[in-house]
Order: sequence, then C-alpha cells, then structure tokens
Amino acid sequence: MFIKELESDKALCRDKKNTNAQANLKDISKFSKYCERNYYIDLAKAEAKLGKEKLTEIKRRNKVRGTGEIKAEKIKDSKDLEALKPFMREEITTWVNLIQQPKNVQDEIMASGLVSDIMNGWDVLSFEEMGAICGKCVLSWDKGRGCVATLMPSDNPMPEIARKNGLNFIANIPKYAEEKTVFDGAKAKDILSEIEKLRPAVEKEGRGMAHRLSGVIERLESMSKACAENNVKFYFSS
Repeated sequence: MFIKELESDKALCRDKKNTNAQANLKDISKFSKYCERNYYIDLAKAEAKLGKEKLTEIKRRNKVRGTGEIKAEKIKDSKDLEALKPFMREEITTWVNLIQQPKNVQDEIMASGLVSDIMNGWDVLSFEEMGAICGKCVLSWDKGRGCVATLMPSDNPMPEIARKNGLNFIANIPKYAEEKTVFDGAKAKDILSEIEKLRPAVEKEGRGMAHRLSGVIERLESMSKACAENNVKFYFSS
C-alpha cells in the first residue's frame, strides 16, 4: 500500500525527497574537486614508525581493531588523528554532495550528462533519522514507522470474503493493485465504511480466520484513516 505523500504539504519527508542531495558521476575528471573523499590510515606503516606500544594505545583509546588499513573516521581522538596523518591516504570517490555546492555548480553537474545516479535528501538519512521523522508525521499510518507497507499476500482470503458480502472496493483490491489505480482521499472514506461491515463478516468465518485477517484489516483501516483525514491520494501495488 502506498500513499502519494509527496503531493501533501503535511508529509515531513517531502522537502528532503524533492531535494537532490548526492550525484554519482560516470566521469569525475571535470568535477573531481567537488567529489567526496575517503581517507584511510595504514596501521602497519604507523606501527613501523611510531612503535607497537604507541599504536596499541591509540587503537585502545579509539576502540579500533585490525592491522591493515582503516577508515580515518574511526579515529575519534583529534590528537591521535594528527599523529596518524603521515600514514593517511586520500581516495577520491565518484560522489558529489550537491547540498554543499553553490547553486551554479549543482546546475552544471546536473546538466553535464555525467550523472549516473542520484540520491535525494531522504535517501542519505540513517534508518534512525528516518524513523524519528516518520514517528512525528501525521501521514505515518503504519504505527509511526512510515507510510508504505505490504497489505497482504496474493493468496489472502480477505478479497473473496468481501466479495461474498457485497463489499466491492475491498473485493477488487487485487485488481487495483495490478492496475496501480490511484484514488483520492475521499475514496478512503468508502473503504472505512466497508471495513465496518467486513469485520463482522470475517468473524462469521470463524475465530481462526478473524485472527488471520486482523492485521490486514488493521493496516487497511489505518491507511484509510490517514488518507481520509488528510485528503491524500493512495494506491495499491502487487
């Protein structure tokens, strides 16, 4: 189940999803000065120069293991990082952080024909950061975890039970999923009306069936409420 969250100004993720944050380049020769860098420290060379005892102390302070190369970002102590700089190498990546660049540079890169991949402002967030934003969003209908979730497997009996009881919208969800039909928020009210009739119909099928479909009905109801209350479009996908 999906909602058209980018069409709603209530979606807390909208600005980030509509912002190009990073671009991957097929050829960096023209824009290498804007490309992100990774830095690595050769621990073997550091030990040979600084001595095993000093390097062991540095590794212990920074909770670092290993004997080969490590990313410089693992060294948190600024004094230790300074001591290890002579053993550091730079690697230029093919990624450009667009947000950090002036508008004219962003435009030039995007128009260059060299961009092979784009990550928006939402893509670059950690799962923890995404979760914190979703948890505060009124469109996050999946128990605060987001606005996208699987409704049911293809062999779920709910549509057939709905069909037997004249609940035509819910009965046709598999067809709407195949066609990816988009509905407006007003249609979500019709789903809520059908759900009121679906619950007793499912209970008549037995306790086992009611238990099996409880989560499906709960997800459908939660999404429908969010769409109806906020007038957000939605669609199903197979």
